[in-house]
Amino acid sequence: MGVSRQTLYDILRQRQAVTPVIAMRLGKLFGNGPGIWLGMQTEHDLWHAGRTVDVSRIETIQSAA
Repeated sequence: MGVSRQTLYDILRQRQAVTPVIAMRLGKLFGNGPGIWLGMQTEHDLWHAGRTVDVSRIETIQSAA
């Protein structure tokens, strides 16, 4: 894959995120493209953010449509 074992271990242990470069490599390795890997990383990041970020005081802007 062209990355160190340590990088793979860090990703598996959630010490390092899946970057676009890593996603490209994983997508090629597994034949499913980089989008799925970046999507999973984004979902993971959003899940963690949703547990720690308080947005209750932010008003939602209403659209003019």
